[in-house]
Amino acid sequence: MLSVAFVIPYEGKLPEYFGLWLITCGSNPSIDFLVFTDDTTVYKYPTNVKPTFFSKGELGELIQKSFDFKVNIERPYKFCDYRPAYGEIFADYLRGYDFWGHCDIDLFWGNIRKFVTDDILRRYNRIYTRGHCCLYRNTTEVNAWYRELPRCGCQDWKEVYKVPEARCFDEWGGHCGGGVSAIIKENGIEVYDAVDMADLNRKRGRFIVGRRKDLLHKRFCFKYGDGKIAAYDENGELSEFLYVHFQKRKLLIKENITSEFYFIAPNIVGSRWAKANIFRCYAYACLLFGGRVKRKLMIIFK
Repeated sequence: MLSVAFVIPYEGKLPEYFGLWLITCGSNPSIDFLVFTDDTTVYKYPTNVKPTFFSKGELGELIQKSFDFKVNIERPYKFCDYRPAYGEIFADYLRGYDFWGHCDIDLFWGNIRKFVTDDILRRYNRIYTRGHCCLYRNTTEVNAWYRELPRCGCQDWKEVYKVPEARCFDEWGGHCGGGVSAIIKENGIEVYDAVDMADLNRKRGRFIVGRRKDLLHKRFCFKYGDGKIAAYDENGELSEFLYVHFQKRKLLIKENITSEFYFIAPNIVGSRWAKANIFRCYAYACLLFGGRVKRKLMIIFK
């Protein structure tokens, strides 16, 4: 099995749902998650989530060491632009891994290996193209793509790293002039980019999944359990996902959730609470499913 590590630098207070993110990471024991943070809050870190604690500002200093010109890291969100360079910036931590990746933490993982198989890893040097999840083969050549590939009219990496504003360089960034995903495409490099994730539209109240027309007119919720995350409607399971990306939605977490099961509706997360208070979900369920609410809720909670 090819080895994979995700790199997650985070400066500032980790979000309230970080504990749920950790649960879903722990359900993927063959994947490592390397968290670099200045938040020393005590969390129950699974064995495959490896925290490294920095004091404030040290992450920026680590990034600066990889460049011979002054880079701009005035705000933590600017870290995203440096994601294509993580293979070089965090090289000391990535030795021995076949692939490294970057991801957001405003998402809940499903079964990663079900979607990112060894066959896919062997065939492609890059898997996925969005900033919230992307993988690169851990080689000297691939790690240098962000600076060595002809930019083909897209943004120049040095100019991106000199300015304070975020330029979406880690993905497509069309509104900024084109990021690394556009550069890779323009250079004719084949990547794996199946729509395996539920990337939710944060501007809508109900869940709408980007690039999934089959779900566009359906009303559904998500259920996590046994390391799997899937969308459900009144008839049962609609689709299983690699992960669900909430895009900074505020999630009301009703309890200290275990890894066994939880239910996600706009915008509430619960397990024992939701199951024990099934009819307190009545108003939402009526909107979501219409009549015969009890039967439809029990499909989800079973």
